[in-house]
Amino acid sequence: MFKIFYFFTALIVFLFKPEKYSIFSYDYNFFISLIYFSLISVFLLEQRLRDKNWLRFDLIFLIGYSIVHFQIPFLASIGIEPSRPYFVWLNKDVVNYATWMSTVAISLWILGYSLLSGKKAIYSNQSESFIINYRLLDNLLLVFFVGFLITVGRSFLTGAYNVESWGVGATYFLLLLEILIYLRILYFFRDLPKESSYNYIFKKILLNRIFFIILIAYTLLFFLSGSRGELIRILLIIAFAYSIYIKSISFKFILVSILIGSFILTLMGLGRSRDTVDFGNQSLLERGYTNYKDTDKQSNFTEELATSIRIQYRAIDIVPYSYPYMYGYTYIGTLSGVIPFASSFIINFLNIPDCYKGSASFFTCVGQGNNITYGEGSEILADLYINFGLYGTFFIMFWFGCLVSKINNNIKKKKFTYILIYSILLITALAMSRGTVLYAYKDIVYILFFHFLFSGKFKLAK
Repeated sequence: MFKIFYFFTALIVFLFKPEKYSIFSYDYNFFISLIYFSLISVFLLEQRLRDKNWLRFDLIFLIGYSIVHFQIPFLASIGIEPSRPYFVWLNKDVVNYATWMSTVAISLWILGYSLLSGKKAIYSNQSESFIINYRLLDNLLLVFFVGFLITVGRSFLTGAYNVESWGVGATYFLLLLEILIYLRILYFFRDLPKESSYNYIFKKILLNRIFFIILIAYTLLFFLSGSRGELIRILLIIAFAYSIYIKSISFKFILVSILIGSFILTLMGLGRSRDTVDFGNQSLLERGYTNYKDTDKQSNFTEELATSIRIQYRAIDIVPYSYPYMYGYTYIGTLSGVIPFASSFIINFLNIPDCYKGSASFFTCVGQGNNITYGEGSEILADLYINFGLYGTFFIMFWFGCLVSKINNNIKKKKFTYILIYSILLITALAMSRGTVLYAYKDIVYILFFHFLFSGKFKLAK
């Protein structure tokens, strides 16, 4: 019944296709947005009937997708313009088309996800058996953490948020450190019995001192600098591991966490600074609250994320009329980047211009020309559209839904390889809508590599 509903919803929305360029229609955007919200409500109801655990990729992904693709056009349809309309409405005549495109794309994603969904989720109590060399893992964690501290520079260590001031090598140390931390968290919860009490978990923490000292130090460093992405990913992977191995997480917990977390993260964003001279005598949150009281965005914590929709508007406006479809050209750097130093070598060898190293670079060059002052970023549908066109975007979104559903089915069987893949997808789910479908690609490859290493499958960890 649900699959039939999703199919006909996608078909009906597809038939309501507007012209690519047309005057912004309040009624049309309101109508399409209502269809979208009805669609995801039915989908989440279906998933709730199948799975009582609410900490899932589909939920987090749809939250991010809804904010990016529907917050601004829906609010505009009821007369609430974005705070920076000149920044968002790059060409308001493509908004009707973009809203339609976003609805069809997610309808097909949901249809693909539903087609491969199993029956009611029954999580296996038997975890996959393998032995981990924790001594090697913790020693490597310590090496990469110290390496990051040495190379990152004094500015970051004193609380400044300025990636450009990092020393050479800090980014590479951080990448490997993050992957090892994610892996260690999943290993830790995997070894715990089902329904473990908080007291029992705390006792186990005391037996893993090196790891948890590094985890706490890592978390504090990024919190004090106001860097939110690292904190969100750590919290999500801890919560995910808990939900898989210990106890399911309720929707109420997710909702409360989002409300409280969004406010704290907003204060962190407002309180951070690129230079320690701006700190004064206030802490990060105190500075954030002071700035929060003076800002005119107190009622809208999600507008920064929502403005990523402007990239989709730009993509529709300029491709293929001003720029041809790229047929995967912008993915060369991303796909080769999983091998250290290979990306720059291949880009130079193929003589790929800087503006085509990725979709984010492309949109930045288009938007700012030769006077680049900041990165424009990318957006999931825009990234697909400039490479494969409208129908290619729809096909890949359908395939992506099928793939995620397949992975989700296997984590219920406690297949650890799929748990690793799913965990990376989950912690990148919220930001994926303002990036690409390959957003989690590199981290997935690295976490699988290290798992094979520490579980002895490469016979190097023995």
